[in-house]
Amino acid sequence: MDPSAGCSKVVVLSAFPLHHHTKIDSTNLEAHRLFASGERGPLMIRADLQIEGKGRLGRQWTSEHGNLYTTLLLPSEANLQVIPQLGFVVALAAYDTVKKVVSPKLKWPNDCLVDGAKIAGVLCEVVSQNPVSVALGCGINIAHAPGGLAYPATCLSRYSSTTVEQTYLTYAENLKSWLAIWNNGLDFPHIRQAWVTRAIGIGEEVILISQAQTHRGTMVGIDASGALVLSDANGNRVAHRAGDLIIPSLTKLRERI
Repeated sequence: MDPSAGCSKVVVLSAFPLHHHTKIDSTNLEAHRLFASGERGPLMIRADLQIEGKGRLGRQWTSEHGNLYTTLLLPSEANLQVIPQLGFVVALAAYDTVKKVVSPKLKWPNDCLVDGAKIAGVLCEVVSQNPVSVALGCGINIAHAPGGLAYPATCLSRYSSTTVEQTYLTYAENLKSWLAIWNNGLDFPHIRQAWVTRAIGIGEEVILISQAQTHRGTMVGIDASGALVLSDANGNRVAHRAGDLIIPSLTKLRERI
């Protein structure tokens, strides 16, 4: 299959120029291909169906028809060190989009949840370091909630009637707005505060499993790099850049699903 089959280009129908595919391997992979071919963006890549959807840590992102799958190919003047902040920018855009239908929560590092079930995910990748270019991937469950996962999932159609097109236009506008606030990393404190106020687990005793190590502490928030900050038993604050986060209140919520 031609990975770019069924593509039509729309120039002005949303916040960003758009390549819309009926079927593709992965919108993030397409962002890499487009950059390699000379495209610099900003350009939104959207697909009705992905056959090789990507999630965090190389996991598969189930991509059925009827949900929203997007990647923004974005050039940036920001220092490469602050690029990980963009995951939280995208998460806030997803949060605001879902909130048009139902009240969500954010989970570190890249999940948007409703009643404990995942409704949206984020995957940001560096496409090029010089010049700096990133692929900002986001998937939002609209018509379908994937099954067979290690965690519960849900979709917008369980709460209200909406369309992929309406959701896309809302998301694109929200992403444009939050990117402007981020301002190439100059106003990340605003992003960080906005994320913390929408996050689940703040102030709780949590567990982080990273590289076969278990870390326990009170979840404080995130630092300037987006690392999770935990306060240990002695009050020392330690930043963790990766791992699977276990939040007791979320675990209890999911036990009722």
